[in-house]
Amino acid sequence: MIKYLLGCASGHEFESWFRASADFDAQSRSGEIACPHCGSIEVSKLPMAPSVVTKRAALPAQSTQDASPAAAGGGGNGAAVREALRAFAQKIIANTEDVGPRFAEEARKMHFGETEERQIRGSSTLEEAQELAEDGVPFGILPTPPDELN
Repeated sequence: MIKYLLGCASGHEFESWFRASADFDAQSRSGEIACPHCGSIEVSKLPMAPSVVTKRAALPAQSTQDASPAAAGGGGNGAAVREALRAFAQKIIANTEDVGPRFAEEARKMHFGETEERQIRGSSTLEEAQELAEDGVPFGILPTPPDELN
C-alpha cells in the first residue's frame, strides 16, 4: 500500500491509500478520486516526506518518567507482555522456514505459482517490501525484539 498526500484545485489537502502507484494514476484519469471537502475531481499528488522507520527510530525514547510500570501499560504487567511476545515469536519460528534475505524472492515465487506454498519467514529491505505490496503479494511485518537489535 502507498499513502499519498493529495490536493484538489480548490486548495484542500487530504491523504489517501492506494495499492500501487499505477492505481492512483488509473483512478485519477477515470475521475474516481474526489476531494472529501468539496467533491472536486481535479486531484493531484502533493510533495510529502517519506515515512521511513529505522531500527533506532522504531525504539521509543524512554525517559525515567515513562519507565514506570503504570506508564508501560498499567499494573506492572510488562514482564507478562514480553513473555507473551516471546512465546509468539517462538511459535512462528517453530512453524516456519527461515529463508533469510531471500524472503521477497521466495514470497513472490509462491504468489505466482513458481514454487510450492509454505510458511516462510526472513528479511527484506524496505524497497523489497514495497515492491511485494505493489505486486499484491501477501506478507506481514513482525518487529525485531529490542534485544536482537544490538
